[in-house]
Amino acid sequence: MAEFLPLNNAEQNNDTAWYTAAAAGVASGLLKIPEGVFSLTAELIDLGADTNTAATVEEFFDKLNPFEEIAEERSIGKLTEVLVQVAIPGAVGFRAANRVARNLTSKALKARRAGAYAEFGSKQIARTPGMAKLYGVKVGDTIRQAGTNPSALNLQRALNKAKDLNQRSKKFRFAAGITGGAAGEAFVADVENIGTFGDMFGGGPTKLDREESFGREDASRKLLNRLKFGSESLLITPFVYGAGKSAKLLASRGKDLAYSNSKFARWLDKYVRAPLTPQGGMTKELFGEETFKEALKSRDTIRAKEIVDNITREVDNIYPQTEIMFNKSVASEKEKFLKGLNEILFEGNIRDRVDAKKLDSLLDLMKKSNVGEESRQIIVNGINNARGEFTNLINILDNNVSGTKLGKGVEELQSLLKGRVNGWIGGTYKIFEDQGKGIFKFFKRYEPTDEVINNATNFFRREIAKENGDAAFDIAGTAYQKEASVIVDDILREASLRGKPKALKFNEYINKTMEGKPGADFIRAEIKETKLPPKELRELFGEVQDPRYSIFNGITNLSSVSRTSEYLKSVAAKNDEVQAAGGRGFFWDSEEAFRLGVNQKNTGITSVKVDDIISKLPEAANIPNPLAGKITTPEIAAAIKNANNLSGGLQGFVRQGAAGEKEGAEAAASWMYRNLLLFPKGVSQLAKTVFSIPTHIRNVISAFGFAGANGNLFNPVEFSKAFKEGIETTGLLKLGPADETAQAAYRELVELGVVNSQVQIGDLKALLQDIRFGQQAANVDTVLNPMLAKLKKVGSFFQGKYVAEDDTFKIASYVMEKAKLKSRYAKRGLDVTESVLNREAANVVKNTVPNYAFVGSAVRTARLLPIGNFMSFPSEMIRTTTNIAELGLNEMRHIPAAGVRVKGSNLGLTVTEVLADGTEQVVKNNALDSGAYGDGIKRLLGLATFTTAAPVALTEGAKALYDISQDELDALRRFVPEWSKNSTLIPIKTEDGDLRYVDFSHSNAYDVIARPLRTILNNIQDGQMNDKQILASFVNGVNEAGAEIMNPFISESIWTEAAGDLTVRGGVTKDGRRLYTDQTSAGDKAAIRFLHLGNALAPSYKQFVRLAQAATETPDARGNVLDVGPEIAGFMGLRPIKVDPLKSMGFKISGYQRGIRDARREFTGGYFGLLKGGSVDPNDIILRYIKSNKAKFDVQQNMFNDLNAAEILGVANNDLRRQFDERQISSEDYNNLRRGRFDPYVPSGEIANKFRDIANNLGEDNPFKEALPELNAIRKELRQLQLGEPFNIDPLEFLIPPAPPTPPLPTSVTSAMPNNQTITQGQNILDQTQMAAASGGGLTPLENALLSEEEKQITLRNRGFA
Repeated sequence: MAEFLPLNNAEQNNDTAWYTAAAAGVASGLLKIPEGVFSLTAELIDLGADTNTAATVEEFFDKLNPFEEIAEERSIGKLTEVLVQVAIPGAVGFRAANRVARNLTSKALKARRAGAYAEFGSKQIARTPGMAKLYGVKVGDTIRQAGTNPSALNLQRALNKAKDLNQRSKKFRFAAGITGGAAGEAFVADVENIGTFGDMFGGGPTKLDREESFGREDASRKLLNRLKFGSESLLITPFVYGAGKSAKLLASRGKDLAYSNSKFARWLDKYVRAPLTPQGGMTKELFGEETFKEALKSRDTIRAKEIVDNITREVDNIYPQTEIMFNKSVASEKEKFLKGLNEILFEGNIRDRVDAKKLDSLLDLMKKSNVGEESRQIIVNGINNARGEFTNLINILDNNVSGTKLGKGVEELQSLLKGRVNGWIGGTYKIFEDQGKGIFKFFKRYEPTDEVINNATNFFRREIAKENGDAAFDIAGTAYQKEASVIVDDILREASLRGKPKALKFNEYINKTMEGKPGADFIRAEIKETKLPPKELRELFGEVQDPRYSIFNGITNLSSVSRTSEYLKSVAAKNDEVQAAGGRGFFWDSEEAFRLGVNQKNTGITSVKVDDIISKLPEAANIPNPLAGKITTPEIAAAIKNANNLSGGLQGFVRQGAAGEKEGAEAAASWMYRNLLLFPKGVSQLAKTVFSIPTHIRNVISAFGFAGANGNLFNPVEFSKAFKEGIETTGLLKLGPADETAQAAYRELVELGVVNSQVQIGDLKALLQDIRFGQQAANVDTVLNPMLAKLKKVGSFFQGKYVAEDDTFKIASYVMEKAKLKSRYAKRGLDVTESVLNREAANVVKNTVPNYAFVGSAVRTARLLPIGNFMSFPSEMIRTTTNIAELGLNEMRHIPAAGVRVKGSNLGLTVTEVLADGTEQVVKNNALDSGAYGDGIKRLLGLATFTTAAPVALTEGAKALYDISQDELDALRRFVPEWSKNSTLIPIKTEDGDLRYVDFSHSNAYDVIARPLRTILNNIQDGQMNDKQILASFVNGVNEAGAEIMNPFISESIWTEAAGDLTVRGGVTKDGRRLYTDQTSAGDKAAIRFLHLGNALAPSYKQFVRLAQAATETPDARGNVLDVGPEIAGFMGLRPIKVDPLKSMGFKISGYQRGIRDARREFTGGYFGLLKGGSVDPNDIILRYIKSNKAKFDVQQNMFNDLNAAEILGVANNDLRRQFDERQISSEDYNNLRRGRFDPYVPSGEIANKFRDIANNLGEDNPFKEALPELNAIRKELRQLQLGEPFNIDPLEFLIPPAPPTPPLPTSVTSAMPNNQTITQGQNILDQTQMAAASGGGLTPLENALLSEEEKQITLRNRGFA
């Protein structure tokens, strides 16, 4: 078998560990600093003496540096070597130049400052009529203001002048520093190996000259290369500085950026900080109160669900569903029983416990019905607990309504709850629960009984008789029967047609419905007096007298009102507290205070009335507003509206459409967007998470990683105890609910914001809420409702477990953090309350473990786009990883945990700590052994382990265990799917020698953090294989790493991708798999499309199929017999995947052929195609020819590397040749690829003839003929290229220079002739136009390379191109 060329000499038999290479890179980089200094000196000597001293110096340092070869064996080593040798000289140069500039400017600056401040004490003279008029004096008089010192008028001027001098000084020093940094980089030794941006773009003034020679000429070349390398930092450093300054501003100033004098700082706040940070447009205080309010509402909702679930479980035991299906009397008994419970629930004063006599009657009734004692007690407890929650929430509401008592409001509220008018209706009337819509009326299930219809008819008969003054009316007769029946039918028909009222409360809906009908006045008066419509109407609409509805709706709606009142009072108090302490605050009483607070003169921020926001909150409609009359900023207003679901923009378009609040074309557009894009997106995400067993397992693995990254696994005994407590609290391992003690503990953690905040579920629930998943809506939404309601019920168990998996580990982390804090405070002699400990431990967990409450507004809103999958998770991983590192460093520096400040000094006798609850305590023991340092070390070690060390250790351990070399792993990476290209791959070799891999990234939550760095290193590795400059490889890696980071946010969603396969890609999947061909029958195509879309919406079932096939030894669709072990591992996302390079080569050859075709089109087709007609300059042909061959070179180089990788993995040459033969690739082409010979593209005779024909039609010279000599010269150069080397063809060497200008006419001609200068100018303009045409863009290549952007625009305007 013929030998393949090696990948890279440095990579052969490479088993150097990454940490060894990294350390060697640091050492080699340090040695290269003196090498750079000595080699620069030698080059200067060579330049003057025409010697080869530099070569001797380079040879000496090659022998001196034993680390370079080791560093170059791994990309991490090469990268660290470059960073060290570039960063240190550059930093030294920057600091030295900055210091010199500081010394030069300091004396002058001090003198000018002194002059500025000297003016401060002088008298101010009104030197102009305008100044005299302004201050009410005469010209020449001294300006005085009442109650002020005259010299004070100069204070602001002096300060501003001094500030301006400081800014100028800083700019000068920064410019000097940049220049010094560039000079420092001239001492870099490996300039030509690192490369420049000019090299990367294939041209430009900084492209390095690599044509080696001797003596003075080579020294001149090397020195010029150093100058080019250093000069690029003059442009790059300001960008790096700007990025660093932006990060510093975002980290240090937060919301204050919005009020900065700097436009750039305000831009950062508006477009970076606000959309991407948790608090958004709110201040830290507002955000804290907002999240606390939502946590309390979640706590109340969970409590309501617990009570309802307990009652439901026991009622279902009493009245089994199977008996109800076959025995209507059982259903009637159940309804009667629930109605009785509902009446007891609202009996008497709602603040008191339920009447004991009523409960005794209930207990006796249940006992006679053979209900067990435990079930009886659970039902009674449920009623009592519900009353307790009502009382608690009413007390909160009572105490937070700005000091005003509800008075008779208790009775009124009781009536409101009893009448179900405490929120938007829809959950307590059957006609709205069960009503079908439009063409789907046959789904209608609710029908009032005859008795109900008769009662409603008789009600309207009485009202008609009253209006007619019929004193003789007898209800037993038939008078007005027909008219009343018509009214009842109209009411039912109107409810059927209109459906659930969207924007009216039920009483308002009844009043509006009854307008113009008999009894309207009576009904209105009845509602006003009793807060309830007449009983006959409530029964007609199917009032659900079920305590479960009453409890859940009562608690959740009352919670919204009570918690909102508490929130408003709290933020008002917090604002007053901040402003009283001299802070800016977030609400203002007057426009004047607002202007000062927001720096309006410089920021231009306008005011918004707070009343306009609060009045739109349904929960705040009937409670006093402590913020009444105040104003705020538009950003804060928008953030409050967004946090309280006052939807605008895309969310408003979706939500309002789902709620039936849109009309006409807008309603139709909203319907299509929801049901064709968002609904299937939500269902597909639900299927792939909640209903996917493998995803549940990966969820546990990820949660385990969160605990590990915080260092909690370094205390295994304590963590196992904490984990057990988490399991008991969540009931993770139970099929039923947890006990009451665990439920109470869980509610407390919800209130603290620790649990019930799983990120993917938060994303999913918000999306399903936006599209009203499983709720009543219009048209198809309603038809799907029965199915979706069942799906929700089935999914609630899986969703509960999915959340519980996450919550269990969060609780374990909370217990661990609380124990750490308690130990630290005890060692410091502080007596900290349990409440403070709970709050601080909760803060740690919320900031170091992904939490949906902290997802930025931009990411939350992006869920409504048809792209992206669970975008909140990667955004939270970035936030929490940063917080873990920051917290670990703070702990090592003994900075107290979040929420605690330190007063005093360690040098003093006492240190006072201000705790999270505002109390102060003197630290009795200020020793540095509180345990925080050790906790910080463990936290940082845990983070390093789970982001970097563990994945690398798994890979390196597998390599050692299975005797797999780095070459084999690198080769394997070329044959994995695109999504695994930059993953952590764990290689495995079977007993028969088959190579497999496990994509560990799927199960590692922290892969989103490590993946960008791994991507950069992989690109550097690939660049080394092809002898590319490190800079080019690094930039490519940064670009690809950026794409990896953005992928979760901009990639197609699961549903959109499936739909795109069938539409945009014409039946081809993203990875190139063809679903059907043009010859596939219409019926088969329809079936394939249906199944393809169905797979996107179906749960992840394929792993079950694979396991069944392995267990039964049934071959899969490809004829492979699967092993049980790997398929079991597949449930954890750890299934070993077989690598088949020969089979993969078929796909790669298809891509290769497509790439070759595309490369040819670079010459003749595309946007810059040369055969579109019109004039073509010969230089255009030359440039496009080089670009076309560059594209072809890249394609062939990639295939060359694939062939090398296939050989390393043991694929025989004959098998590879056969693959190429089967795809009609000649043996000659295959042999050229195998040997690394580049086969350049040569235009065909047909293309040459087309150039000729176009030129003849235009009456011009044939440009192809003019360019042909240069094309032949380029082709000769191209044939010398090897596929294992970089593409090194400089276009400027082959461009045809413009013709010289025509000489002026002889001056001896005496006849009337045009002015010679005019002719020359015209000829010059013509020459310029010809030169511009040669570049294809209005400029010559040299102009493009050398002119600034401003100069280019001037030149283009002069030539009429712009």
